[in-house]
Amino acid sequence: MNTQATPPVQHLRITFGVDGPAKYVPHLDITRAWVRALRRLGLAVAYSHGYHPHPRVALAAPLPVGYAAERELLEVFLDEPVAPDELAARLRGALPGGLGVREVEAVPLQSPPLASQVVAAEYAVVIPHPPTDLQARLERMLAAESLPFTRMRKDREVRFDLRPRILQAEAEERDGEAVLTLRLTHGPEGAARPEDVLSALGMEWGEARATRRRLILA
Repeated sequence: MNTQATPPVQHLRITFGVDGPAKYVPHLDITRAWVRALRRLGLAVAYSHGYHPHPRVALAAPLPVGYAAERELLEVFLDEPVAPDELAARLRGALPGGLGVREVEAVPLQSPPLASQVVAAEYAVVIPHPPTDLQARLERMLAAESLPFTRMRKDREVRFDLRPRILQAEAEERDGEAVLTLRLTHGPEGAARPEDVLSALGMEWGEARATRRRLILA
């Protein structure tokens, strides 16, 4: 571990999927799983400086527990360079079940933190036994000028207008189920959630199944 005041030499962006048992792992534990995998491969992961150095490995955005994902993003800083394609192949055998590498690419060292670049996210939500008037509900929601919304956060209420946080919402019926495709904002003021949209549609989450398809960067 390099704890001296020397900068890392490589900045990597890893695109990966989440499925199976990994859907139920909290995001902090997902990050720890990545750190363990990188260490097992003997990579020189860079550390932050100060009294409590930590690995410079970070997710772009937390994935809600229970969600699958197709293209999540992780950034890693290294003190010794590696070939991205070679690392992708090696990681596929080092990660726990449910985490799958899609791509590894090198990005400029001075790139802004991934977390600061995420502006929106796309989701697919499968709704078993949808209401027969789902399309009409969707049209009314999208036609609304505002959607006052209250969300509980720990022990306090957070009030906001949900409507400007819904960038896109479409529904398609497939074999008795509905697939709701959503593009929702994600930023410093807070991220909209698929659960919020279902609530605005007058529906409970119930047996709905969600997949985050991708994160959209500025």
